Amino acid sequence: MLRTTILALSVACLPLPTLADGHAQAEKAMTAFEGVFGVTKGKRRNHTKGYCITGSFIPQDKDILNYTNSSIFKGVSTVNGRLSHKGGKNNPPDNKFADYGLAFELETSDGDAHIINMNTEHFFPVSTTEAFIALMHAKATDKAAAAEIARNSQEIQVHKAYHDARDKTLVPYEGATYNSINSFYLVDEAGKKTAIRWAFVPSGEHGLAMEPRENFFLDNIQANLAKGEVSWDMVISLAAEGDDINNPAVKWSDDNTKIVAAKLKVTAAVAEADGTCDEVNFDPTVLSEGFEPSEDPMLQARAAIYALGVSKRVSEK
Repeated sequence: MLRTTILALSVACLPLPTLADGHAQAEKAMTAFEGVFGVTKGKRRNHTKGYCITGSFIPQDKDILNYTNSSIFKGVSTVNGRLSHKGGKNNPPDNKFADYGLAFELETSDGDAHIINMNTEHFFPVSTTEAFIALMHAKATDKAAAAEIARNSQEIQVHKAYHDARDKTLVPYEGATYNSINSFYLVDEAGKKTAIRWAFVPSGEHGLAMEPRENFFLDNIQANLAKGEVSWDMVISLAAEGDDINNPAVKWSDDNTKIVAAKLKVTAAVAEADGTCDEVNFDPTVLSEGFEPSEDPMLQARAAIYALGVSKRVSEK
Protein backbone atom coordinates (compact mmCIF):
# COMPACT_ATOMS: atom_id res chain seq x y z
CA MET A 1 0.00 0.00 0.00
CA LEU A 2 1.25 3.47 -0.85
CA ARG A 3 2.12 5.75 2.03
CA THR A 4 -0.75 8.23 2.04
CA THR A 5 -0.61 9.41 5.66
CA ILE A 6 1.93 12.14 4.98
CA LEU A 7 0.08 13.05 1.81
CA ALA A 8 -3.22 13.40 3.66
CA LEU A 9 -1.68 15.53 6.39
CA SER A 10 0.00 17.92 3.97
CA VAL A 11 -3.09 18.35 1.80
CA ALA A 12 -5.38 18.78 4.81
CA CYS A 13 -3.33 21.78 5.95
CA LEU A 14 -4.25 23.75 2.81
CA PRO A 15 -7.22 26.17 2.83
CA LEU A 16 -10.18 24.82 0.87
CA PRO A 17 -10.01 27.38 -2.00
CA THR A 18 -6.28 26.69 -2.39
CA LEU A 19 -6.91 22.94 -2.38
CA ALA A 20 -9.61 23.22 -5.04
CA ASP A 21 -7.53 25.51 -7.25
CA GLY A 22 -4.49 23.30 -6.83
CA HIS A 23 -6.43 20.19 -7.80
CA ALA A 24 -7.77 21.86 -10.96
CA GLN A 25 -4.31 22.97 -11.97
CA ALA A 26 -2.89 19.55 -11.18
CA GLU A 27 -5.49 17.90 -13.44
CA LYS A 28 -4.54 20.23 -16.29
CA ALA A 29 -0.82 19.69 -15.75
CA MET A 30 -1.23 15.91 -15.57
CA THR A 31 -3.30 15.84 -18.76
CA ALA A 32 -0.67 17.90 -20.53
CA PHE A 33 2.16 15.71 -19.24
CA GLU A 34 0.41 12.52 -20.29
CA GLY A 35 -0.13 14.07 -23.70
CA VAL A 36 3.61 14.52 -24.15
CA PHE A 37 4.86 11.21 -22.72
CA GLY A 38 1.88 8.87 -22.73
CA VAL A 39 0.90 6.71 -19.76
CA THR A 40 2.61 3.73 -18.18
CA LYS A 41 -0.13 2.42 -15.90
CA GLY A 42 0.78 1.91 -12.29
CA LYS A 43 3.92 4.04 -12.66
CA ARG A 44 4.84 7.64 -11.90
CA ARG A 45 3.87 10.05 -14.66
CA ASN A 46 7.18 11.90 -14.29
CA HIS A 47 10.53 10.33 -13.44
CA THR A 48 8.97 7.07 -14.57
CA LYS A 49 12.20 5.08 -14.88
CA GLY A 50 14.24 4.67 -11.73
CA TYR A 51 15.31 2.46 -8.85
CA CYS A 52 15.28 2.54 -5.06
CA ILE A 53 18.06 3.53 -2.68
CA THR A 54 18.39 3.24 1.08
CA GLY A 55 20.96 4.76 3.37
CA SER A 56 21.54 7.44 5.95
CA PHE A 57 21.52 11.23 6.19
CA ILE A 58 24.38 12.44 8.38
CA PRO A 59 24.72 16.01 9.73
CA GLN A 60 28.03 17.74 8.98
CA ASP A 61 28.72 21.45 9.63
CA LYS A 62 27.06 22.51 12.89
CA ASP A 63 26.90 26.11 11.64
CA ILE A 64 23.59 25.15 10.03
CA LEU A 65 22.07 25.03 13.53
CA ASN A 66 22.50 28.80 13.71
CA TYR A 67 19.65 29.00 11.19
CA THR A 68 17.33 26.10 12.02
CA ASN A 69 16.31 23.71 14.77
CA SER A 70 15.40 20.98 12.27
CA SER A 71 15.93 17.48 13.60
CA ILE A 72 17.48 16.38 10.28
CA PHE A 73 20.63 18.30 11.29
CA LYS A 74 20.73 17.04 14.89
CA GLY A 75 21.22 13.31 14.38
CA VAL A 76 21.49 10.58 11.77
CA SER A 77 18.28 9.91 9.81
CA THR A 78 17.31 6.85 7.77
CA VAL A 79 16.77 7.28 4.03
CA ASN A 80 14.27 5.68 1.69
CA GLY A 81 14.76 7.21 -1.74
CA ARG A 82 14.76 6.98 -5.48
CA LEU A 83 17.08 7.87 -8.37
CA SER A 84 15.42 8.37 -11.74
CA HIS A 85 15.37 9.77 -15.24
CA LYS A 86 13.46 12.99 -15.72
CA GLY A 87 10.36 12.66 -17.90
CA GLY A 88 7.52 10.24 -18.42
CA LYS A 89 9.09 7.75 -20.81
CA ASN A 90 8.98 4.23 -19.44
CA ASN A 91 12.49 3.17 -20.43
CA PRO A 92 14.78 5.97 -21.65
CA PRO A 93 18.33 4.76 -22.42
CA ASP A 94 20.96 4.96 -19.71
CA ASN A 95 23.76 5.35 -22.24
CA LYS A 96 22.72 8.81 -23.44
CA PHE A 97 23.07 12.13 -21.58
CA ALA A 98 19.86 13.11 -19.78
CA ASP A 99 18.51 14.96 -16.77
CA TYR A 100 17.87 12.95 -13.62
CA GLY A 101 16.06 13.19 -10.31
CA LEU A 102 16.95 12.36 -6.72
CA ALA A 103 14.22 12.18 -4.10
CA PHE A 104 14.15 10.68 -0.64
CA GLU A 105 12.17 10.47 2.56
CA LEU A 106 14.00 11.03 5.82
CA GLU A 107 12.93 9.51 9.11
CA THR A 108 14.79 11.20 11.95
CA SER A 109 15.87 9.55 15.18
CA ASP A 110 12.88 11.14 16.94
CA GLY A 111 10.41 9.95 14.30
CA ASP A 112 10.03 13.19 12.35
CA ALA A 113 9.52 13.03 8.57
CA HIS A 114 11.10 15.20 5.89
CA ILE A 115 11.17 14.86 2.10
CA ILE A 116 13.80 16.22 -0.29
CA ASN A 117 13.15 16.18 -4.05
CA MET A 118 15.62 17.50 -6.65
CA ASN A 119 16.62 17.58 -10.32
CA THR A 120 19.88 17.90 -12.24
CA GLU A 121 18.48 21.00 -13.91
CA HIS A 122 19.60 24.19 -12.18
CA PHE A 123 16.28 26.02 -12.57
CA PHE A 124 12.87 25.60 -14.20
CA PRO A 125 12.10 26.82 -17.74
CA VAL A 126 9.04 28.78 -16.54
CA SER A 127 7.99 30.40 -13.28
CA THR A 128 4.25 29.69 -13.16
CA THR A 129 2.03 26.64 -13.34
CA GLU A 130 -0.04 28.29 -16.07
CA ALA A 131 3.03 28.74 -18.27
CA PHE A 132 4.09 25.14 -17.66
CA ILE A 133 0.65 23.79 -18.58
CA ALA A 134 0.52 25.91 -21.74
CA LEU A 135 3.97 24.72 -22.79
CA MET A 136 3.21 21.04 -22.17
CA HIS A 137 -0.13 21.22 -23.98
CA ALA A 138 1.60 22.80 -26.95
CA LYS A 139 4.32 20.13 -26.98
CA ALA A 140 1.65 17.44 -26.91
CA THR A 141 -0.49 18.81 -29.71
CA ASP A 142 1.36 21.33 -31.87
CA LYS A 143 5.16 21.53 -32.19
CA ALA A 144 4.86 24.81 -34.05
CA ALA A 145 2.87 26.29 -31.17
CA ALA A 146 5.46 25.05 -28.68
CA ALA A 147 8.23 26.65 -30.72
CA GLU A 148 6.27 29.89 -30.80
CA ILE A 149 5.85 29.84 -27.02
CA ALA A 150 9.59 29.34 -26.64
CA ARG A 151 10.38 32.19 -29.03
CA ASN A 152 8.20 34.55 -27.01
CA SER A 153 9.42 33.48 -23.56
CA GLN A 154 12.62 34.96 -22.21
CA GLU A 155 12.51 32.45 -19.34
CA ILE A 156 12.50 29.48 -21.70
CA GLN A 157 15.25 31.00 -23.82
CA VAL A 158 17.48 31.58 -20.77
CA HIS A 159 16.80 28.06 -19.51
CA LYS A 160 17.66 26.51 -22.88
CA ALA A 161 20.83 28.53 -23.37
CA TYR A 162 22.14 27.71 -19.90
CA HIS A 163 21.34 24.00 -19.94
CA ASP A 164 22.42 23.47 -23.55
CA ALA A 165 25.87 24.81 -22.59
CA ARG A 166 26.41 22.18 -19.89
CA ASP A 167 29.00 19.44 -20.22
CA LYS A 168 27.15 16.53 -21.86
CA THR A 169 29.60 13.85 -20.72
CA LEU A 170 27.66 10.77 -19.63
CA VAL A 171 27.55 10.24 -15.88
CA PRO A 172 25.45 7.74 -13.92
CA TYR A 173 22.87 8.84 -11.37
CA GLU A 174 25.43 8.68 -8.57
CA GLY A 175 27.86 10.91 -10.47
CA ALA A 176 25.39 13.78 -10.97
CA THR A 177 24.72 16.92 -8.93
CA TYR A 178 21.10 17.56 -7.95
CA ASN A 179 19.49 20.93 -7.22
CA SER A 180 16.50 21.96 -5.10
CA ILE A 181 15.39 24.48 -7.79
CA ASN A 182 12.62 25.84 -5.51
CA SER A 183 13.50 27.92 -2.47
CA PHE A 184 12.71 27.11 1.15
CA TYR A 185 13.16 28.76 4.53
CA LEU A 186 15.24 27.63 7.46
CA VAL A 187 13.55 28.71 10.70
CA ASP A 188 15.42 29.06 13.97
CA GLU A 189 14.02 28.71 17.48
CA ALA A 190 13.23 32.43 17.61
CA GLY A 191 11.21 32.18 14.39
CA LYS A 192 13.74 33.98 12.20
CA LYS A 193 13.60 32.81 8.58
CA THR A 194 16.53 32.42 6.18
CA ALA A 195 15.80 31.66 2.53
CA ILE A 196 17.86 28.84 1.04
CA ARG A 197 18.38 26.59 -1.91
CA TRP A 198 20.70 23.59 -2.02
CA ALA A 199 22.63 21.19 -4.19
CA PHE A 200 23.61 17.58 -3.54
CA VAL A 201 27.16 17.25 -4.85
CA PRO A 202 28.87 13.84 -5.18
CA SER A 203 31.31 13.42 -2.27
CA GLY A 204 33.73 11.35 -4.33
CA GLU A 205 34.36 9.89 -7.76
CA HIS A 206 31.19 7.98 -8.54
CA GLY A 207 31.57 7.57 -12.29
CA LEU A 208 31.06 4.86 -14.87
CA ALA A 209 32.08 1.53 -13.40
CA MET A 210 31.35 -0.47 -16.57
CA GLU A 211 30.80 -0.13 -20.29
CA PRO A 212 27.59 1.86 -20.90
CA ARG A 213 24.59 0.03 -22.31
CA GLU A 214 20.89 0.79 -22.62
CA ASN A 215 20.01 -0.30 -19.08
CA PHE A 216 23.02 -0.39 -16.77
CA PHE A 217 22.59 2.31 -14.12
CA LEU A 218 21.43 -0.06 -11.36
CA ASP A 219 24.35 -2.40 -12.02
CA ASN A 220 26.66 0.61 -12.12
CA ILE A 221 25.75 1.97 -8.68
CA GLN A 222 25.92 -1.51 -7.22
CA ALA A 223 29.44 -1.83 -8.64
CA ASN A 224 30.38 1.55 -7.18
CA LEU A 225 28.92 0.55 -3.81
CA ALA A 226 31.02 -2.61 -3.88
CA LYS A 227 34.14 -0.47 -4.42
CA GLY A 228 33.41 2.02 -1.64
CA GLU A 229 31.17 4.85 -0.45
CA VAL A 230 28.52 6.42 -2.67
CA SER A 231 27.43 9.72 -1.17
CA TRP A 232 26.51 13.33 -1.77
CA ASP A 233 27.23 16.47 0.25
CA MET A 234 24.20 18.69 0.93
CA VAL A 235 25.52 22.15 0.07
CA ILE A 236 23.06 24.77 1.28
CA SER A 237 23.18 28.24 -0.31
CA LEU A 238 21.92 31.13 1.81
CA ALA A 239 19.96 33.77 -0.10
CA ALA A 240 21.81 37.01 -0.76
CA GLU A 241 20.25 40.44 -0.99
CA GLY A 242 18.36 40.73 -4.27
CA ASP A 243 17.91 36.98 -4.82
CA ASP A 244 14.46 36.14 -6.17
CA ILE A 245 13.12 33.76 -3.54
CA ASN A 246 9.86 32.85 -5.24
CA ASN A 247 10.89 32.45 -8.89
CA PRO A 248 12.18 28.95 -9.72
CA ALA A 249 13.10 30.07 -13.25
CA VAL A 250 15.92 32.27 -11.90
CA LYS A 251 19.30 30.84 -10.91
CA TRP A 252 20.97 32.22 -7.81
CA SER A 253 24.61 33.30 -7.87
CA ASP A 254 27.31 30.70 -7.28
CA ASP A 255 28.91 33.19 -4.89
CA ASN A 256 26.24 32.91 -2.18
CA THR A 257 27.35 31.83 1.30
CA LYS A 258 27.34 28.02 1.47
CA ILE A 259 27.22 25.48 4.28
CA VAL A 260 27.92 21.76 3.83
CA ALA A 261 25.09 20.82 6.15
CA ALA A 262 24.87 17.04 5.75
CA LYS A 263 25.91 13.97 3.82
CA LEU A 264 23.57 11.53 2.08
CA LYS A 265 25.21 8.10 2.18
CA VAL A 266 23.76 5.25 0.11
CA THR A 267 24.11 1.75 1.51
CA ALA A 268 21.99 -0.20 -1.02
CA ALA A 269 20.32 0.17 -4.40
CA VAL A 270 17.64 -2.19 -5.70
CA ALA A 271 15.03 -2.37 -8.44
CA GLU A 272 11.70 -0.76 -7.59
CA ALA A 273 10.03 -4.17 -7.41
CA ASP A 274 12.47 -5.19 -4.68
CA GLY A 275 12.40 -1.95 -2.69
CA THR A 276 9.89 0.34 -0.98
CA CYS A 277 10.48 3.66 -2.75
CA ASP A 278 7.47 3.18 -4.99
CA GLU A 279 5.31 3.50 -1.87
CA VAL A 280 6.49 7.06 -1.18
CA ASN A 281 4.91 10.25 -2.46
CA PHE A 282 7.96 12.52 -2.70
CA ASP A 283 6.08 15.75 -1.95
CA PRO A 284 8.72 18.48 -1.42
CA THR A 285 6.43 20.42 0.92
CA VAL A 286 6.54 17.68 3.58
CA LEU A 287 9.08 19.29 5.93
CA SER A 288 10.34 18.87 9.47
CA GLU A 289 10.03 21.60 12.08
CA GLY A 290 12.68 24.20 11.35
CA PHE A 291 11.87 24.29 7.62
CA GLU A 292 9.10 26.07 5.73
CA PRO A 293 8.25 26.23 2.02
CA SER A 294 8.74 29.56 0.32
CA GLU A 295 5.85 31.39 -1.33
CA ASP A 296 6.97 30.02 -4.71
CA PRO A 297 3.65 28.98 -6.33
CA MET A 298 5.35 26.12 -8.14
CA LEU A 299 5.99 24.38 -4.83
CA GLN A 300 2.29 24.02 -4.00
CA ALA A 301 1.63 23.11 -7.64
CA ARG A 302 4.16 20.29 -7.40
CA ALA A 303 2.52 19.04 -4.19
CA ALA A 304 -0.90 18.96 -5.87
CA ILE A 305 0.44 17.23 -8.98
CA TYR A 306 2.19 14.56 -6.90
CA ALA A 307 -0.99 13.97 -4.90
CA LEU A 308 -2.93 13.41 -8.11
CA GLY A 309 -0.19 11.14 -9.40
CA VAL A 310 -0.45 8.97 -6.28
CA SER A 311 -4.19 8.54 -6.71
CA LYS A 312 -3.73 7.53 -10.36
CA ARG A 313 -1.01 5.02 -9.55
CA VAL A 314 -3.03 3.48 -6.72
CA SER A 315 -6.11 3.07 -8.91
CA GLU A 316 -4.07 1.35 -11.63
CA LYS A 317 -2.26 -1.19 -9.45
